[in-house]
Order: sequence, then structure tokens, then C-alpha cells
Amino acid sequence: MKTARIFLLLLILLPLSVALQDLLPSIPPAQERILLLPVIFCFGALALPLLPALFFALIVALVQGLVLLQIQSGQAEFSLIAPVVFFLSWKILLQMASEATHGMSWELHALSSALVTVTLLGGEFLILCLNRGEVPITMTVVLRTGIPSIISLLIAALLYLLLGSLVPFAPAQIQQLRLDE
Repeated sequence: MKTARIFLLLLILLPLSVALQDLLPSIPPAQERILLLPVIFCFGALALPLLPALFFALIVALVQGLVLLQIQSGQAEFSLIAPVVFFLSWKILLQMASEATHGMSWELHALSSALVTVTLLGGEFLILCLNRGEVPITMTVVLRTGIPSIISLLIAALLYLLLGSLVPFAPAQIQQLRLDE
């Protein structure tokens, strides 16, 4: 029952996060955008069991693919394949990390949100550069990938504090609670 509540809550938060990240102002110095979608994805990938999390990753990939859809000279610059492969790969990695650390913690959620954000932005940049034929790496590019990743790290910790009570306890946390009693 708890899994269904988390899944439905994340499905509601997903379009809200996409709409909100477009409404938030840019951050100086290089007009970076705050990304909330990777934070919601990481929470779902870590909090949900394998099959619902894989389904959630597919939904996130579809939403991200539609957000990235741009037509240039009659051709789409991004296909839906790249986001699907990206988010399913990250789901599998996060599942292994969650099992290795015996459950979800705010540190794992924050770190994974930052890593997913930096790889998402870096991957989008590389795909666009390869399609256009050049790879200009400047300080602006580094700022536009680094600052949103740091902000994702901070937002992920806040989201975990707000929604962490919905996540089942990890076995190590249950043992610690028994020892404290």
C-alpha cells in the first residue's frame, strides 16, 4: 500500500516539477536553470521497488524526451531513445547502490540527484554538439552543468526530509532503532 502511495505521489509531482522548473528564474552568472525532474526521478528510483521504479523511469524518460523535443531543419535533434536508455541505466545503477547501502538515505538521494543532473546536462550537450559538428567546452558550459547539479544536491536533501517518512526503513535503520530502545 505504501508503494502505491509513493508511486501516485511521484506521478503527481512529475508534471508539477517540470512546470515549476520552467517557471523558476535563471541563476546568474551564466543563466543556469534549476532542474527538479532529476530529483523526483532519483527519489522514485530509490524509494520504489524494482518493477514500479522501472515503469516510473520510463515515464520520466518520456516526459524528458518530450521536453527536449526540438525540430531543426525538419529533423528532431533528440530521439526518445536517448532519455529511455539514460533513465533506465540510472535506475539500474541506483537500485544497485540502494542494495549496497541497505536502503535509501538522504545522502544517497542527494548525491544521486547531483550525478543524474550533471550527466543529464552533459549528455544533452554532447548530443547537441555531435549533431552540430563541434564540441566547444567553455567556462559557461561548466557553469551550466555544475551549478544545477549542486542545486539538485540541496533540493534533494529537502525533498527527502519532506517525503522521507513515506519510504520504508532500511534494515540497518531498523536494527539501530532496536538497539536504541
